[in-house]
Amino acid sequence: MSNSLSHLTRIFVADSNLLSSQLLAEALARDSDIKIVGFSSDPLEIVRILGSCPLDVLLISARLHEEPERGLSLVQHLRMQHSGLKAVALLDSCKPELVVQAFRSGVCGVFCRKTDISLLSKCVAAVHRGEVWANSEELNFVLAALASTEPYKFESKKLALLTRREEAVVKSLVEGLTNREIAQTLSISQHTVKNYIFKIFDKLGVSNRVELVIQVLSEPTHARSLPVRPYQGKTTIIEDRSTIRLSSTTQ
Repeated sequence: MSNSLSHLTRIFVADSNLLSSQLLAEALARDSDIKIVGFSSDPLEIVRILGSCPLDVLLISARLHEEPERGLSLVQHLRMQHSGLKAVALLDSCKPELVVQAFRSGVCGVFCRKTDISLLSKCVAAVHRGEVWANSEELNFVLAALASTEPYKFESKKLALLTRREEAVVKSLVEGLTNREIAQTLSISQHTVKNYIFKIFDKLGVSNRVELVIQVLSEPTHARSLPVRPYQGKTTIIEDRSTIRLSSTTQ
């Protein structure tokens, strides 16, 4: 692949119906940094194409064919087959329960249809870089949902599964370091950092970095205490002054 193409973000678009998928794909294709690898609204076709076509970000509507959360269920299914899948959920509304359900399904970002469409390419690019995309209100919905549930406990048997190096990675994640900074701190490659993070998620039963940070900070004691500083807030407020990007597993 030529250098002019290697930097492009490869996106598959799955909107609520075929026509909408095509129109959205055409709109995104106007961005010179984006390559559309396909579009569809058929769940079976989406599964088939993702199994054979490399892509960077799946842009998928929560609603598929008049089923309000079919897209989110599909993301959960796809993540079982493709653990590194990065997805952005298109939401018809920003109702708290829908935002929370979207993140629980495993998406890395949510984009409400009432949001300025010009921000969508920036959302996709941020998720491609390994960041979590949500505005401040949406993030508060997630935090409130976590606070209202029974606090998650990292059981001693789960902590025992972590190696000392994995504990060091967890400590760095909670302090808000990016993958690049973790690699520099631990003198390892960024690829190795990514592998550690996916193993940590699997061992501790969390699905993303945001959940890991929140759960660790909400846990008062650990069998093997992790001496971490308070989360440093590695967030960036961008143009509209309300969208928060959190460094995630693949940055």
